[in-house]
Amino acid sequence: MLSIKFRIFIGISLFGVFLNNTNAQSLEIWEIQGSGAVSPYAFDVVTTEANIVTAKGNGFFFLQAPPDRSDNNPLTSDALLVNTSYAGQVGDVISVTGRVLETDGTTSISSSNIAITFLSGGSALPPPVILGEGLPSTEPSAVHSLERVENMIVQFSATASGPTSGLELAPLTTSGQRPFREPGIQYPGLPGLPVWDGNPEIFWFDPNGLNAPNNRFINTGASVDATAVMLEAEPGFWLALPLSYTVNGGPVSRPVRDPLPAEFTVGSLNVLRLFDNTSNTNLRLQKLARYIDRRLRLPDILAVQEAGSLAVLQDLSYYINLEAPGANYAPYLIPSGGEIDLGFLVRPGLLEVQVSRLGANESFTLGGRLHDRPPLLLEALLPTSPPIPIRVLNLHLRSLIGIEGPDAAFVRNKRHQQAISVANMVQALQQEGNLIVVGDFNAYQFTDGYVDVANQISGGQSLGAQFPPLPAVSPPLVNQVELLPAEERYSYVFEGSAQVLDQCLTSALNGLQAKGMQYGRGNADNARAYEDNPFLPERSSDHDGFVLFLEAEGVLAASPNQGEEEMLIQFAQPIRENGEIYLHSGYRGALKSIELFSLQGQLIWRSALSGREASLRLPPTARSGQAYVLRVASEEGVKVMKMLVD
Repeated sequence: MLSIKFRIFIGISLFGVFLNNTNAQSLEIWEIQGSGAVSPYAFDVVTTEANIVTAKGNGFFFLQAPPDRSDNNPLTSDALLVNTSYAGQVGDVISVTGRVLETDGTTSISSSNIAITFLSGGSALPPPVILGEGLPSTEPSAVHSLERVENMIVQFSATASGPTSGLELAPLTTSGQRPFREPGIQYPGLPGLPVWDGNPEIFWFDPNGLNAPNNRFINTGASVDATAVMLEAEPGFWLALPLSYTVNGGPVSRPVRDPLPAEFTVGSLNVLRLFDNTSNTNLRLQKLARYIDRRLRLPDILAVQEAGSLAVLQDLSYYINLEAPGANYAPYLIPSGGEIDLGFLVRPGLLEVQVSRLGANESFTLGGRLHDRPPLLLEALLPTSPPIPIRVLNLHLRSLIGIEGPDAAFVRNKRHQQAISVANMVQALQQEGNLIVVGDFNAYQFTDGYVDVANQISGGQSLGAQFPPLPAVSPPLVNQVELLPAEERYSYVFEGSAQVLDQCLTSALNGLQAKGMQYGRGNADNARAYEDNPFLPERSSDHDGFVLFLEAEGVLAASPNQGEEEMLIQFAQPIRENGEIYLHSGYRGALKSIELFSLQGQLIWRSALSGREASLRLPPTARSGQAYVLRVASEEGVKVMKMLVD
């Protein structure tokens, strides 16, 4: 089955019915193809005689000249796509008369009023062109290096540079090197700005594009050996449709290291539009819980992006506890009014945890608010002797979608203004040190050529951008990504190119020492098909999360006695309106507060507490038939529960 990634134009097929071909010029296929990106005979009616049918698909077939009639010119192709079904066999020798089309980069023969003449059968197929280290080329050009083999049979031993996508296509390379996103605007770029070559060595693989068996589980690093027909499906998008193939390689999974006894960990994970009450919510919660436990090793603070509500973070905490009893994450989220928000999951032991939203009221010069997902700041004390303050700023900035095209001015300006706004926040927050900036920056660690988001925020040196960074942050923060080995600098794979979107910046540290960051591998490199398996952590999101390791100079304070009674919260479930709630602090220290939130994270009720016991009534603001999130804080921790009101 031909992939929906590209279009094949199929009109009325008149197999065996001849055109009036008096004016049809007789040409070899290589003449029709020409040496450029476009056929010199586009829209002309032509005849090409005695060529071999090399492959058949659903509603199309390929035609290639016999080897002895090739012009042996490395700039011209010897094959054509024909946009109609063929009732004969592969190996037939036929003549075709029809109109030449040039559509989305592909040279083909139209299905409308086509004429096909069978000449003979059983011909041997032309030998394949071997793809290797120099083909496709790693150098960009006006005419792609694969143009010379368009629609021809090729053979290759390639490596998957990314996983199978939702369209069931896998990106491949024969270059021997993994392609990474590099600084700049994609070739040909703009004058005076950095230019990225676009990784032209990447081509795509559609396992069942010619009705071979499908394979939805091709992961980064898998070896793919195939004989295939090479098609330009869209301009610059080259697709191999295999006649036969083999794949070797399993899922990519590697956890971060375990923290050492004196280390504290801060993590970040984009949880990919995690909503409650959807058909796959429970499946996704199971996978995310396993990933956070098995790949991120339960960081002490986990910043999350793309959470739908406080309630779904509470549910995630519950599933993590099923996977790793005793994790006891407390969720924090302040709704922004949009579909997805920023939040935190915090393990017990941190002191005086406070979460606040920054920049929510800032305006964008082109209209509307500047931050659709305002940065979320967590402030706390680490349980050391003496306690060490820490602040974690969680970001999810404007995406790169639309940075080129009709919305480019809006997108570039918004990304630039958001980066300046966050840079000003960083400069104010870093004065006392111990600031960690994490999240989905939707930006590379270097300039994209239009906006240099990361270096605007960190105060680092820029290679240049259409919107140059403004001086705002001094001294500059350290981008922990840049301290990783080059091959580890990625958290996301886009169109076969590995790239960093999820980043970690650190200010000067007092009482702490950064011991490096690691990405927990299991999401970005694995096929989308793994999303359906709740028992595996692989592909719980499309981003790899990361963990920053911080070594404390002070001795870590002892955690609450594991044998001591936990905080007790008692109420009927569901609870009646004005029902009674009983609280008892089992940890050392007094109760501090009780809070009731809507499932969207809005504060409904708060009451200050003291002592180790409390008995109080549900307030009138809690309505019958509604569900809420109850959070009780003591001097030694926080406990959160879902509450249903009858």
